[in-house]
Amino acid sequence: MTRYLLGDLPESEQAAVEQEYFADQEKFEEVWAAENELVDRYVRGRLPRGERELFERNYLQSPKHRERVALARRLIEAADRQAPESGDAPQVGAPAPSLRSRLMEALNIKRTPQFLLPAAAVAFLLLISVCGWLAIERGRLNEELERTRARLSDQQRLEREIAGQLAAEREQSGKLKSELDRLLGAVIPPPPQSRPSILSFLLTTILSPRGSGDSQQQITIPRQTDLVRLQIKLEKVDSRKYQATIKAVGGPEVWNQRSLELRSGVITVNVPADKLPLNDYILTLSAASPSGETKVIDRYSFSVIRK
Repeated sequence: MTRYLLGDLPESEQAAVEQEYFADQEKFEEVWAAENELVDRYVRGRLPRGERELFERNYLQSPKHRERVALARRLIEAADRQAPESGDAPQVGAPAPSLRSRLMEALNIKRTPQFLLPAAAVAFLLLISVCGWLAIERGRLNEELERTRARLSDQQRLEREIAGQLAAEREQSGKLKSELDRLLGAVIPPPPQSRPSILSFLLTTILSPRGSGDSQQQITIPRQTDLVRLQIKLEKVDSRKYQATIKAVGGPEVWNQRSLELRSGVITVNVPADKLPLNDYILTLSAASPSGETKVIDRYSFSVIRK
């Protein structure tokens, strides 16, 4: 509690202490008593240096606290002034009497000499004023406590209302999204799965009568075609690996495919359609001999038309 009153607690622990003494009247009484003891020790100069610095830096920042300390100092000074006049010197090594004991001693009519009665009356009036101020201050703190409790209750109720509204809005948003997805699914059919468009064409050799003169083979490739499959039929069946090279007439090589196999007497060369723009082409078919040398088997001429 002393660390709380001195402002020496972390914010999380400070909030926990405040919540505890706001909710518990006994804890509130303990904090009140601890604060009175702390003020008394400060006025009497009994606080250690570290606590005194915290007290002056944090506690005395409040005008109410400064007024409380000033009143306690005046009360102690009035009681201390009466002690020497009473003629009873304190015993050596004995603890200093408390403020309450000094006031009660000063106000003891039977033991107080007649010339001290006015001072005792002043001290008594001062005590009455302090008690009145403490009662007023306590009432003010109780009112502030009730207001704080009411604010906390209103804040909790508002948080519950906001949480309920958010939950209702999330539920409504989920329903609207489900309904929108259902409507969109009914109105917009799923896109058809696209399949690659393949164009197959059987090539004949340049040396054959079909490939001579003006009878050059023509391949018409539609715009949507993805793959051109050029097929070559061979009379001799063997297990060699073949290679096909396609060049534009008077131009560079546009396609090359290795490790081709002869299947059912047909070699198939797959060429992406975008590799064959409008032009004339020559396909050269080669085969690897057992010694590793490459031998040209035949050449095939064709022209490409786009539409």
